[in-house]
Amino acid sequence: MKINSKEIEQISYNVARKRKKEIANNKEKGITLIALVVTIVVLLILAGITITFVLGEGGILDMAKEAAKRTNEAKEQELKDFADFQNQVENWVNGGTSSGGGSTSGDVTPPADPSPTPEQSTTKTLEEAKTQKDPFEETTKVKDDDKTMTIPAGFKITEGESIDEGVVVQDRAKNEFVWVPVAINDMVMCRTHPTAKISYKDGEFSCEGQEHKPDQTELVGKLYTFSGNKSTPMATYNANSGYREPAIVTNSSNGEGTSYDGDSNNFNKVVEGAEKTRAKFLEQLQNEFYNMAKSVAENGGFYIGRYETSGLKDGETPIVQKGKDPTVSTDWYTMYKNSKEIGKEVLKDGTIEKDESSSVTSSMIWGCQWDAVMNWMKNVTNPTITSATKYFITDSSGMGWYSGVTGSDGNSNSEHKTGVNLINDQYPEVVLNRVKNIYDLAGNMYDWTLEACVTNSRINRGGDYSGSGSISPASHRYNIHPTSSDFSYISSRSTLYVNL
Repeated sequence: MKINSKEIEQISYNVARKRKKEIANNKEKGITLIALVVTIVVLLILAGITITFVLGEGGILDMAKEAAKRTNEAKEQELKDFADFQNQVENWVNGGTSSGGGSTSGDVTPPADPSPTPEQSTTKTLEEAKTQKDPFEETTKVKDDDKTMTIPAGFKITEGESIDEGVVVQDRAKNEFVWVPVAINDMVMCRTHPTAKISYKDGEFSCEGQEHKPDQTELVGKLYTFSGNKSTPMATYNANSGYREPAIVTNSSNGEGTSYDGDSNNFNKVVEGAEKTRAKFLEQLQNEFYNMAKSVAENGGFYIGRYETSGLKDGETPIVQKGKDPTVSTDWYTMYKNSKEIGKEVLKDGTIEKDESSSVTSSMIWGCQWDAVMNWMKNVTNPTITSATKYFITDSSGMGWYSGVTGSDGNSNSEHKTGVNLINDQYPEVVLNRVKNIYDLAGNMYDWTLEACVTNSRINRGGDYSGSGSISPASHRYNIHPTSSDFSYISSRSTLYVNL
């Protein structure tokens, strides 16, 4: 059979076309197989991840177990809190206190430590604290709106509607004190950086902006001058001149004299410890001031005697009570020493005894504490002066037992007793010599302080029964030699701070 060239060409074309089609079909099958393999691999990876997430450590099953555990713990805690709340309610109903010491907001608090420190002390509202009939057995924090105070163990509240108006506390011996709220920067300064703001943290003072921490030799009282209802701090401190504290007076410009605090007859009376020297007395004053300041910084205030202190002679019992005779006629050193004996009464086996480990430390008042009281009272007006606006701290006329002052009952308090109400016919509802529940800051007796002046004097404050309220108001300063003992118009006023 004879095939021509056209037929051969047609056959070749058909064979090539068929071959090309077979190659294309094989190629498509190869791509599909690769895609299948890739898909299987991806699915295996996802499956592994899912298994790990569900079954592995920290996976869904572990998370579910942890959630169940926490739910059970929350249920147990809720039951415990409810039981504690029931106990508190029962105690409140029965007139007692909760094991946690109560709360200012009604929240349940954990049980208190059997022997709480001041930092661990219980907290109450002022209204709750006022219901306490017996002295508190442990140091107690009290809140009144945005203000706080600390009631020491062995004291109770006897009077006071608010902290700002003066809350009165009483110890087991019936001595009365009033809480004075004050910011520490308003009461102390650093002698080397007098304009720096003082802050307190973790038991240390700091001069802000100076990277300096003042110690006992550098922390001093911030003292003020007063005009109207304005106060101006005295910005400098000189160890041996001017108004200052803590300091000694030796009748020498270098502090090394042998008179007054430099006389062994005087410093032997007051220096504690075996080594009795002039330098030791200064060190003692510095330590006492520093410890007082730490307590004020920690608690936001201190206590001032509601009345002038009576019984400051040797052999007597110092007391801060109403209706007593504060006349002392003894020197500053004796008053300073005996002022430390107040507030030491503790209850032991049902008996009141004196104990050095009491919750407070008492002292003759520092000058900066007196000024803190004046700043607290600086907006109190004098109602007896109607011709112009006068303020109690700078014109105390009619607001204290001064010369010629007589109450509506004809009483002039000629015996100068503490806490005798001064009331006149014009203001029969006002006890004029009682400001923020503190008596006789103006008039009656001058109150000796720890503040030093020049080289030979200690400062008295507040005027006396022979003076005038306009000339010797509550903020008035009057310097007298500390050895003087024949003045019947000089007493002192004591303060307390809560031991840390």
